[in-house]
Amino acid sequence: MTSFQDSVLFRYFFFHWLFRDASVKELYQRSAAIAHNKANRHHLLAYLRRWIALTLMMYFAGIMLEQFNTLACVFFYTAAALCTCTIAKITVAWIFLGKHQL
Repeated sequence: MTSFQDSVLFRYFFFHWLFRDASVKELYQRSAAIAHNKANRHHLLAYLRRWIALTLMMYFAGIMLEQFNTLACVFFYTAAALCTCTIAKITVAWIFLGKHQL
């Protein structure tokens, strides 16, 4: 039995498995991890598109349910707001990994 972090659904929405930890103490390992992360930077755009699509779906579901059920509407608006936070995180990671000096 596999854990949720090994599932395809987890890897479809969360990109952390693509990147290496750059907080190691040895300089050689840190520079290798940063180079690896910069090389995988282009994958972040696909994740950004997925999260934008999910945010729009949640937002429009909230709009559709606004007339019928306010509790369901609040759920979808809250999910859209949380998705927006993830979009901001992906955007910041993409920008900073694109800088020449980290």
